[in-house]
Amino acid sequence: MVENRLSQRWRTVLKGQVVFNNRAAVLACSVQDLSDIGARICFTDACELPPEFELEIPSRGLRLLARRIWSRGANHGVMFLEKAKAGTVPPAGWPRTSEKPAT
Repeated sequence: MVENRLSQRWRTVLKGQVVFNNRAAVLACSVQDLSDIGARICFTDACELPPEFELEIPSRGLRLLARRIWSRGANHGVMFLEKAKAGTVPPAGWPRTSEKPAT
């Protein structure tokens, strides 16, 4: 299979928050398959997301404007509308010998 990704992604399990409606609405999520241009975010249950929102990843010190690209139940693919700061993605300490970038 040919990989067509524009950016290398890293498998993660980071706590995140989707923030929207002028910061009046906050949804806790798990951030997975993180790259410098987007991520896959997962919720406990299926949910609707607004087209654009802020994605916060406190452990990385990130707050990025994101756009929903696809949704499948509780899983959503998002594209960052701004560039992540250098050194925050991929997660600190990666890759470890037993953990490899997702392809």
